[in-house]
Amino acid sequence: MAALDDGLAVEAELFPQGDDANRLDTRPAAICRFRPTGEAPDPLFAFAASRRSNKEPYDMDRPVPADVLARIAAVARHTEVGVTGDPAQVAALRDLTVRAMEIEIDTPRTFGESVDLFRIGRREVEASPDGLEFHGPAFEAMRLFGLFTREATRDPESTAFAQGREATLAPIRTATAHIWQVTPANDRATQIETGRDWLRLNLAATAEGVGFHPLSQALQEYREMAEHYDAVHTRLAPGGGTVQMLSRLGYGPGIGPTPRWPLKAKLVNV
Repeated sequence: MAALDDGLAVEAELFPQGDDANRLDTRPAAICRFRPTGEAPDPLFAFAASRRSNKEPYDMDRPVPADVLARIAAVARHTEVGVTGDPAQVAALRDLTVRAMEIEIDTPRTFGESVDLFRIGRREVEASPDGLEFHGPAFEAMRLFGLFTREATRDPESTAFAQGREATLAPIRTATAHIWQVTPANDRATQIETGRDWLRLNLAATAEGVGFHPLSQALQEYREMAEHYDAVHTRLAPGGGTVQMLSRLGYGPGIGPTPRWPLKAKLVNV
């Protein structure tokens, strides 16, 4: 999208040296070739800087209209997209996604993956702007008094764990619509095409003023999640295939950008 905005088309050759279905290795994921083009820029690119994952509570009294949901789903190019604002189906998906999140939080090894990415206080956020940030006056005070630490958030008996658990679950209960992607295959190239469409869906939701909160917990493949993995596939992919992503939608408050590394920190000239 960025290249097209500068008058350049991009041809991406995915995994030119092959790939491993089980893990990524040192072979290139893609080779991208740029060439001049007269093609018009993608209108979704205008929303790139304001795109967010909005994890705040949504307004339960303001459903997302069917025509808005249809416009969001229509921007996908590579994947089958399902979307619903039906109250009964949304309620069922709310329940399923809450239960899946409970399992992720209550399973020490899976919750530990998130805790390892916690950035507590502005100093940690600025040093490593690549995780789950907790900063601002309240968090700084809790950090100083030892009330919010990685150790406390890992301890199921602690107040920090209980409060964090409920703070994570509560917004999921406020979904007024859901959107998801299904693909027949699940190879590496398909996963990249899925990601391309996922970005487009998020941008389209942003263009419509709709909050977008990814909820992939039920799509994870480990034994504690097996029941919910099967349930979400039975519900959203009854004809077979892989449910690649699932998100709640709704109207929520405006939020600021998440701290991230500057581009120059990740570029390597070879």
